[in-house]
Amino acid sequence: MFSRPSRAIAAPLLFAAVFLSLPALASKKTEEELIALLNSPDESKVTGALQDLEKGYPESKTAQAAVVSKLKDPREKVVRKAARVLGAIHAPVDKKILADITPLLKSPNKDAVIDGLKALRGLDSKSTIPEILPLLANKDENIKRDSCRTLAEIGDASLVPKIQPLLDDPNKKVQEDARDAISRLKARAAK
Repeated sequence: MFSRPSRAIAAPLLFAAVFLSLPALASKKTEEELIALLNSPDESKVTGALQDLEKGYPESKTAQAAVVSKLKDPREKVVRKAARVLGAIHAPVDKKILADITPLLKSPNKDAVIDGLKALRGLDSKSTIPEILPLLANKDENIKRDSCRTLAEIGDASLVPKIQPLLDDPNKKVQEDARDAISRLKARAAK
């Protein structure tokens, strides 16, 4: 199959590939281990465990319940990550869970607001539209843009008049996202 010089090169490469992949295999934690890490006082361990639950156990109801519990964590980064994970896995949510996510929309931290908006995009969150609409007038262009994107994902054509003023926004990227949101909302209505 391999010539003698090829085997001399292939064997060490194969060994290196296997050796380098061992830490990744050994570091894969079980769902139970990751859920236990959610109680760590180390914020980065908690957010890392949330990320690993998203990637490794997106369908697990036990993991989803553990992620939901982190929406009540006093650390904003943990709440933001938990919300993002729920949105990424399109977790089933009720009004109580949404009520734990929507405070992010009122945070003075623009990154928290954006994380809240991104999370809502992946959830059945139409009931949060009244809390998103004021963000269309936010002074931050990225919050306006993400508000348009979220409304385009969860809203309907009745929102077009609310988004239309952004077509005249001084920022071209805001205009572009507003135009895209309006187009998507109208297309959805035409179906």
